[in-house]
Amino acid sequence: MASRNLSWRPRGVSATQLVFVWFGSAILAGTILLWLPVSLATPEIRIDLLAALFTSVSAACVTGLTVVNVADTFSPFGQAVILVLMELGGMGIMSFAVLGFQLFGRRLSLTQQAAAADAIYQNDAAREFGKTFRRIFRVTVSIQAGGAVLMGLALIPRHWGEPGGGSFLAWSAIFHSASAFCNSGFTLYQDALTSLYGNIPFLAILMALVILGGLGHLALSEICRLPGLIRRRLRKPRWISLHTRVTLVITALIIALGIPGVWLLGTDSRGDASLWHAVFETVVGRTAGFNICPQALLPLPTVLLVVLLMFIGGSPGSCAGGIKTTSIAIWIARIRANLRNDTNVNLFGYTIAPELVSRARILMALTMLWNLLGIFILAIAHPDESLAVLIFEQVSAFGTVGLSLDLTPRLSSMARVWICVSMFVGRLGPLSIALWLAPPAKGRVNRPIGRLMVG
Repeated sequence: MASRNLSWRPRGVSATQLVFVWFGSAILAGTILLWLPVSLATPEIRIDLLAALFTSVSAACVTGLTVVNVADTFSPFGQAVILVLMELGGMGIMSFAVLGFQLFGRRLSLTQQAAAADAIYQNDAAREFGKTFRRIFRVTVSIQAGGAVLMGLALIPRHWGEPGGGSFLAWSAIFHSASAFCNSGFTLYQDALTSLYGNIPFLAILMALVILGGLGHLALSEICRLPGLIRRRLRKPRWISLHTRVTLVITALIIALGIPGVWLLGTDSRGDASLWHAVFETVVGRTAGFNICPQALLPLPTVLLVVLLMFIGGSPGSCAGGIKTTSIAIWIARIRANLRNDTNVNLFGYTIAPELVSRARILMALTMLWNLLGIFILAIAHPDESLAVLIFEQVSAFGTVGLSLDLTPRLSSMARVWICVSMFVGRLGPLSIALWLAPPAKGRVNRPIGRLMVG
């Protein structure tokens, strides 16, 4: 009984609130550090507190939107602060998501769920969280370290012979490997990645890291275990779960359909596009904010396609934002079931639990409402901007992507605050925030059945 009183969270603080505290504390600390003179490149450079807050939120929420140029504004110390914030945001959300899946993905009664929710960060769950975090830490560090080595080799031609090129090369490889895996989009180059347009090995490694970071720890863990399962040659092996199967298939479909779409629609004002640029725009534009060409040059049809990619985003428990691949899969399966008058929502040979179908439906509705509200607020703050620019900015912030049609540096104070809120909501998920803010359910009251004409 004594162990139940030894909590590593304050009594009365729920698990959801602790997640808010995690990100809120990281953002506050990052804001203060980035505002200090030691974080700035030269003594002459000054940034206001709102710009420091914006950068901190963007880094902790692994978005990549910036109102200042990171390469010109921040010193190596400031860039290291951004790197730490990205890692805290990326690994933190993956850890909480995996732990939540482990605790609530089982078939528990309502009483058991309430007990688990109350004790989620007590001693037993704390040990489970520590084990989960260490596993995620090992996987994350291994992938990022391998990516940094390969990126360093790919950057040798770019920095060969430059004064201090060796130290910057190493720092650039480490920073961009972390930024890519965390799906953040922060870069140390003044022109984003435009100067590296022809460095195919570097960009290919970056895209691979973006894809891996967007899969989620559950999928990555099962993929890592797959070779061992194949070698064991089990008679009826369950090599990958339904979650991983849906994640991989939907991710592959989005990329496979997005590449020809961007290629045909074009990536400049003339509607022209190279296949390489189409591949990069599709892979990176879905979850991360890197770009090798100015996004303002994209034709309107391509802008709308990229907005759709950003809206879907990555997979649950990953560093990516958006409504997630599994949610869109369930949502489409539900539409198909309704069209067929099927009471069950089936996906990959499984009947999806009704509560998951309802969760995906609510998530889609809340996401659309939030982004419509955001577009409206941005239109008030910037009435002279085109609707396409406002939609792109809002969805990019909510999807924690980090791409912009050159509006971010020109945002007003009101718009900056809203984009910060959108990044925060997009990182934690609108459904999680709605559940946290919702009042407790009252006793059920049977009311008369209402009839309305629909359609």
